[in-house]
Amino acid sequence: MGPLQLADFIGLDVCLSIMQVLFDGFGNPKYAPCPLLVNMVAAKKLGVKTGEGFYVYSHGTKELIVSERFRKKG
Repeated sequence: MGPLQLADFIGLDVCLSIMQVLFDGFGNPKYAPCPLLVNMVAAKKLGVKTGEGFYVYSHGTKELIVSERFRKKG
């Protein structure tokens, strides 16, 4: 399992919350949540629990399907 699949499994909202706690606690910009993560949570793309995050999740399949927003165009 790669890092993006793991983030989807944990929940992108949970990942964002963890990053915010680390950033608030340490004050180090390296812990600041990236805009992509913030935007995905705002768009309710939370990973497995909503059916889409970095990957699309459908019932009855274990195949990883990259979310449309991250596919190469053209």
